[in-house]
Amino acid sequence: MKKTNNRCPKCNARLSPFYLKQTCPKCGVNLMYYRLDERLEEDAKNAAEEVRRVNEFTDMLRASTVKTPLHIIRLILFFTPLASMCLPMYWAGNKEVSLIGFILSIVNHGFDMSVWTKDYLFAVLAMIGVIVFSLAVIIGSLFSAKENGFRRNMALSILNTLVFGVLSVLVCINGGTIMPMDKLTFGFSITCLIYGLEFLFHYLTSDKKTARSRTISFLLTAGCVIAGFGAIISNITIGDTVYVYDYQPQNTKATSVVSFNVAAPWGTPFDGTKSADRCYRFTEYLDCEADLFGTQELNSAWYEKLIKVMPEYDSYAVKRGDDEDENRSEMNGVFWRKDRYTAIEKNTFWLSLTPEKESRFTYVDENGEQQEAGCNRICTYVILEEINGSLLAFLNTHLDNSSEEAMNYGAQLIVDKINEIKAQYAGIHIILTGDFNQTEDGAAYKTISAVLSDTTDKSKEKATWQDWGYTNTGDKPIDFIFTDGNAKNYEVLDDLTEGYVSDHYGIAAEIEW
Repeated sequence: MKKTNNRCPKCNARLSPFYLKQTCPKCGVNLMYYRLDERLEEDAKNAAEEVRRVNEFTDMLRASTVKTPLHIIRLILFFTPLASMCLPMYWAGNKEVSLIGFILSIVNHGFDMSVWTKDYLFAVLAMIGVIVFSLAVIIGSLFSAKENGFRRNMALSILNTLVFGVLSVLVCINGGTIMPMDKLTFGFSITCLIYGLEFLFHYLTSDKKTARSRTISFLLTAGCVIAGFGAIISNITIGDTVYVYDYQPQNTKATSVVSFNVAAPWGTPFDGTKSADRCYRFTEYLDCEADLFGTQELNSAWYEKLIKVMPEYDSYAVKRGDDEDENRSEMNGVFWRKDRYTAIEKNTFWLSLTPEKESRFTYVDENGEQQEAGCNRICTYVILEEINGSLLAFLNTHLDNSSEEAMNYGAQLIVDKINEIKAQYAGIHIILTGDFNQTEDGAAYKTISAVLSDTTDKSKEKATWQDWGYTNTGDKPIDFIFTDGNAKNYEVLDDLTEGYVSDHYGIAAEIEW
């Protein structure tokens, strides 16, 4: 037997935790055997009481959770909001917001709250609220069989629903404007239905079904179900959404040009940026009837779709090669209006030491070690004859993103090709579009700007790479349109009304000679 509370069982003298002798130092009683029978009997009673309490608790848990099939269904139902959040819950921050999408955004883009809009922040808080209060409802339901269990369950579920509802309203308030209901997506709708079923099953599993509890349960259930079905019905129209963007050329006599890194192989269905959806958003930007447009990170799937949906354009694109997945092999596609231009030459060269064949730039660094570009890089160009007989060289490129040496070498190759084209075609005009993966402070940019003019309007410039809105990338562009003509009406194509087209913004300019 232990020395109870480190005290002598006879004289109650305090004993040191490290006192190991068998007799009390004060009264001399044998600590082990003093009133042993009484102490054993007391311990037996305490043990029996503990067993009774454990059995009582487990009986209460069974009665609260698995007493009937309805109890089991209700228990399973409590966990379903955690699953519904994996569906798109809201349209916020110009993208769909789901639990999986939010987690992936943190994993892939980091935790940068400076880029979160208010509606996106409240969307995240609403999902956190669902998690926290769903756990509270689950814990509370374990004590349903106790007195006032029904009231406690209803109170927690009502609080849960109120928090969810208030935060959802805040999501929908964007600068004081209520967003369209079809921006509340299926995850939100299903969560409303689940909350309604929670109220219903609280009532069905209650032992005290009063008229008052029946009325409260009915009203709350009906409210959540109506909200859920209303949101679902409003979502039916999403598939018929027509993407409309507001850029239009202002001078029909000038040459209108668009450059757009479309990120065709990328995006995710968890935030509404999957590739297939964005392809059609992109075509709406081209509804501006640009004369020319150059694309970076175009893949074959997008290219085939663009050819079909934009028959008014001719085009040319070549895969850069050496990609692990050919569906992700970048093409710097060039497109031109059939009614204005005729192609008299189409060509592609690699930004490497062997530009005439598929290859990657390699070099030896200052330590004598072999280095290379991050991937194959190309420049695609066409020589176009306009209906008035003038000639135009339209080049489109995407410089390397991991090697400054590759960037600089590629820029010099492009300048050499421009000089070669000028020597071959007297009086030809030049337009170069591309993602240069550096700002105007970069050496490659300066190499190009030494022979061509940047069309960027300093009063309108902004960061053109925005990482799907997940990262603050400053205020300087890395996408440019260069020309030997006179640029006007520069625009950044940053309208996100219907969602992200890419992790870049497009740019547009009008050029006169």
